[in-house]
Amino acid sequence: MKAYSVFDDFPKEAVETLVSAGFEVFVHPLGVSRPSEAQMKAILEEYYCVIIGTSQLITEDMFESITEPRIIGTASVGIDHIHIPADKRALVKIINTPKANAQSVAEYTMGCALAACKRLAEGCRLYSKGKNNKQLYRKPEDLNGKILGVVGAGNISAKIMVYGQLFGMKVLCWTAHPERHSELQDNGVDFVDLDTLLSTADVISVNLPNNAGTKNLISRGKVALMKDTATFISVSRRDTLDIEALLERTEREPGFYVCLDLDVDAEIVSQLSGRSNVLVTPHIAGGTVETRKRMFREVAESIAKSGARR
Repeated sequence: MKAYSVFDDFPKEAVETLVSAGFEVFVHPLGVSRPSEAQMKAILEEYYCVIIGTSQLITEDMFESITEPRIIGTASVGIDHIHIPADKRALVKIINTPKANAQSVAEYTMGCALAACKRLAEGCRLYSKGKNNKQLYRKPEDLNGKILGVVGAGNISAKIMVYGQLFGMKVLCWTAHPERHSELQDNGVDFVDLDTLLSTADVISVNLPNNAGTKNLISRGKVALMKDTATFISVSRRDTLDIEALLERTEREPGFYVCLDLDVDAEIVSQLSGRSNVLVTPHIAGGTVETRKRMFREVAESIAKSGARR
């Protein structure tokens, strides 16, 4: 069985895991640009298993000549960059890394919450202008005693809830399937409907997959429910959010904070005016050194476990 990694830094330990499972592993040449679409199509045709990331788009036309089983391992939580034609889905097994970035994204989320409530960006800007803390729009606050509302109940959300409780926050959660997460309720998390969460929480964290059920979930109407002093944090894809509505609120209400982690989009960039209550980063929340190592290890182990031909 042959496996190909598009990562030129795919670690020796991950390679050894796959070799031990019977794979012959080929790692993309160091320093060479990732495969083009045409090259990726050829790789899929030749290799039983390919290992990619979110920047490697897999399109339906790449499967035209595929007649035997394939494994696509992606070092990511999301799989919306992989598109398999309906008539080939039975042949293709997709393996992702749903737990690898939970620690990093949860830390990022709490970092955003702290930056907002402690007025870090506003304070830095005031200091650079020679102004003192009397010029703050609102005094800094503690997370302790605040209400944290978490939208979603997956691995990332669960970690954020733990951190929120460690800070002394009351934690609310909305999920489409609360019956699947009784352990959260056992740990003191209150399940509520989405409108209640959005209108009650001081800090709102959205951590959802990109699918038909989450598209525009945080709509303009939902944004209107939030407190004027809320901090809204999202690591979800932009299709989940009405970003226009969120940014409009930050312009009208200086005490309303928005923190987003997104792929760079010129349309969004053009709307940012350097406001102290807006923090947007270029999809870095889960991109830590440690997450990358965990993703490589996790994808290799999962492929090894399910690598036998069906």
